[in-house]
Amino acid sequence: MKTNLFCLLLLTTFFSCSTELVINDKVEPSETLIIWAHSDIQPRYLWEKYHYEYAIDDVRSLPFVPDMAIVAGDINHRQSSDMYWNWIKDLRKKTGITYWYEIAGNHDNHDIETYKRQTGKPLHYTVSCGNLLFIFLSDETKKANTIISDDVFEWWKNIVINNQDSIIITVTHAPLFQSQLVSTLNWTMIIKDSDRFWNVIKDYTVDVWISAHDHLPGMIPIKYNTPDNCETLFLDVSSIHKVRFSPIESWFLIFQNGSSSLQCAARSHEKRYFYSSSFTYELSKKVSYKGNPPAIDKKYQ
Repeated sequence: MKTNLFCLLLLTTFFSCSTELVINDKVEPSETLIIWAHSDIQPRYLWEKYHYEYAIDDVRSLPFVPDMAIVAGDINHRQSSDMYWNWIKDLRKKTGITYWYEIAGNHDNHDIETYKRQTGKPLHYTVSCGNLLFIFLSDETKKANTIISDDVFEWWKNIVINNQDSIIITVTHAPLFQSQLVSTLNWTMIIKDSDRFWNVIKDYTVDVWISAHDHLPGMIPIKYNTPDNCETLFLDVSSIHKVRFSPIESWFLIFQNGSSSLQCAARSHEKRYFYSSSFTYELSKKVSYKGNPPAIDKKYQ
């Protein structure tokens, strides 16, 4: 009984901790790339739309405007319509964020044609921004665990091998099994046949792997992980959708030109503060950004 009470006290103390995101005001805005990374919006009912509306309103209240947004899947629940997507697009406009890049999650695959038409993007594509290379890999089925075909895996593999001079960030809906994130204890929360990807990143550098899908609270300290003998930071950015004990939250990533330090900050949009689990991660090389706008690479489509 004492142990349970101690754990409860520890969790309560930790969950109540907050911090402020520090952005160097001496650096020109054109020298900094701020990314809003979030996922799993998927309102099941009309009244749950307020989850994303809360998040958008909170982002608008920040003293900075992110340059780019990454949405790691499950934008809708299991059905979608033009009315729903118009609601999403109207909310996006309110943020002032110019560049939006997303992938399809398993729920989006229930109406993948509407997803593709409304986003106007391929299911698998890359985005370049200076020496930052983002690889976006959509889930390909409605199944709970993320399915990525062998053809798409080979496409990803060739890009990774041939761009080792870049800082590579991969975005998938679920994480690799070997990432050791909490959610990987459940087989439905991983990428099927993760070994294919793991065998590549053991020999080639992928700096950051962004995933979602699990709806676990981001204030848990082990929401991000760098397994032994691996140079990849695995970051779980789930989720906007408020479910069970998971609040409305997301992550902010700050890349600064000329620096190899990546600042990662988790934020509660309900409490309107950054969690104390925010941290800095050293990338494999310095960022060369210089205000280059993010753009989809035509050569890798």
